[in-house]
Amino acid sequence: MRPASLLVGLSVIAVSFAGTAAYAATGLVDGSITVGSSTCSWSNATTSNVPPNTLTIDHTTVHPTCSGSITANVTNNPTITFNDTAGTASSAEVDVSGTVSGISCGYKVTNVTLNRQGTTRTYTGGPYTATKISGSFLCPSTETVNSASLTFH
Repeated sequence: MRPASLLVGLSVIAVSFAGTAAYAATGLVDGSITVGSSTCSWSNATTSNVPPNTLTIDHTTVHPTCSGSITANVTNNPTITFNDTAGTASSAEVDVSGTVSGISCGYKVTNVTLNRQGTTRTYTGGPYTATKISGSFLCPSTETVNSASLTFH
């Protein structure tokens, strides 16, 4: 697996989403992303609101645990917009940075859409293509995120 692959995947999860929300009620979100044979996941990140209201995920509360020797960080507060009729959650952009074996890379995924699972507040999707925005020449220009999942509670 290429070092940057997991980093890109995390950006999708962290998939997450940004926007303008009324800060009436905060919520929580769990997430996971799979790139190749590696997975990053987190629990109880803070959101600015609850679905189906547009909300922002506070990137400072996303603390992923990743398989392998990867470390990763979400570097923006993604905004998520919900369309309950279509059963989707969408984000204009998710940014992530990470380090694998001393190589630092930054990626962004744009126009991400996840599909709701049944009547729950779990959304899944993929694959997604992430584009390099910073890092070493050793970082691939694009990476594929196989799958991403967000569960709001």
